[in-house]
Amino acid sequence: MIINIHGLGSSGGNSKYEWLKENAAGHEIWSPTIRYEGMNAHDVLSHISDNIPNGRTGVCIIGSSLGGFFARIINQMFQDVTAILINPALAPFIALRGVVDCQGYLEIAARYLYSDDTNWRNLHVIAGDSDELIDHEQITVKMLPPGFDAFHWIRGGTHQMPVSSPEISAILRDILAV
Repeated sequence: MIINIHGLGSSGGNSKYEWLKENAAGHEIWSPTIRYEGMNAHDVLSHISDNIPNGRTGVCIIGSSLGGFFARIINQMFQDVTAILINPALAPFIALRGVVDCQGYLEIAARYLYSDDTNWRNLHVIAGDSDELIDHEQITVKMLPPGFDAFHWIRGGTHQMPVSSPEISAILRDILAV
C-alpha cells in the first residue's frame, strides 16, 4: 500500500497521486483529501494512522510539505512504514502560525519528531534547493541526524517541484521499486 499525504491547500488528487496511478498501478494507493484548516493536528494524525494496515509490511507513505510532517510522524509511530518526505514542513508550528492548530503540531512534534528513536533507515527526504517556502538547509537538514544519507537535493527545485521530472521520478521509482 502507498499512502499519499498532500500539503496545505492541495488535495488527494494532486500531482503525486497522478504520478502514482501511472507508475505504481500494481499497488493499492490511498490519497485522502485533508482539510488541514478545519482539523486539529491530532485529528489529522488519527485519520491517517487509523488507515495504516495492521500488517504494515510494504507500506510506504509519501508526504509533501505539511503532509511530510505527518509522514515523518507515521514513520516514527510505525517503524516498519517507509516514509518519503518531499519538501517537508517539519516545523509547521513556525511557518504556518495562524493558519493551522500550532499547539497540536507542537504536542505531536514533542512526542514523536524529536524522540531518541534512531529509525532513520526507512526515511527518505527529497528537497528542492530553491524552495521558496521552507529553508531546508536551516530547518530540515538540522532535524536529521549527522551522516543521514537518504537526502536528495534537487537543484533548482522549488516548493511545487513536479514529481514527473526525470530526476524525482527516478528517485521515487528506486525507493518504491516500481
